[in-house]
Amino acid sequence: MNKSNLTLELPNFEGPLDLLLHLIQSQKIDIYDIPIAQITSQYLEYLRQMQSLNLQIAGEYFMMSSTLLRIKSQYLLPQNDFVDEIEPEDDPRDELVQQLVQYSIFKKISAYFKERNEEVPIVVSKEASVSTSVKVQPLPKGQITSNELATTFSMVLRRLKMRQPDTASIKVAETPINEMIDYLHRRLASKRQVSFFSCADKMHSISDVIGLFLAMLELSKKHEIRVLQAREFGDLNLERNDVNGK
Repeated sequence: MNKSNLTLELPNFEGPLDLLLHLIQSQKIDIYDIPIAQITSQYLEYLRQMQSLNLQIAGEYFMMSSTLLRIKSQYLLPQNDFVDEIEPEDDPRDELVQQLVQYSIFKKISAYFKERNEEVPIVVSKEASVSTSVKVQPLPKGQITSNELATTFSMVLRRLKMRQPDTASIKVAETPINEMIDYLHRRLASKRQVSFFSCADKMHSISDVIGLFLAMLELSKKHEIRVLQAREFGDLNLERNDVNGK
């Protein structure tokens, strides 16, 4: 096909590779055997038509034209007739062919996802529902897991009903754990068992409650107290251990 027989409608191409791919596909040319002279002439003719219409042409189009002219010039170089054995050289079109093949693949993938996005409705994920057949077995009294401790602590904070503005910058002052350990020692000196809720109700800030909770964990770790719970999410009873651990 001569360039005079080529009709260009000047569509909006996404770049020089898109234009080259259009020229190849519209003429049903084998992408692995591009007639470089023909394609170069058609490509330059397209740029001339764009310039005649006063269209702005990106610099990457001119870079591609120089690449095509370079490949074309390599085919026009004379062969050395004085060498008996000519080693096969790499095809100067290989790099351009690889770019066109990769671009063609990504273009098809992009079209596929665009089509899927238009056909498939919007799906909102949902967390798995808890089966009604699963029955929650309560733990034996006195055995507490870390999750239960965290839940109970959260309930304590809600019970305090500390007034805070809807939007504010909160700075929590850290309360030394040693102070709360001494506080629990004093409470347990007169009583063998005290309520965590009753202790927390006497606190004046979140930092004090946090310090009290950490002090309880520290004394439990040292086996100085035992933490008991009569029911799920109920109060925590702190019981003093004797010297022998009982």
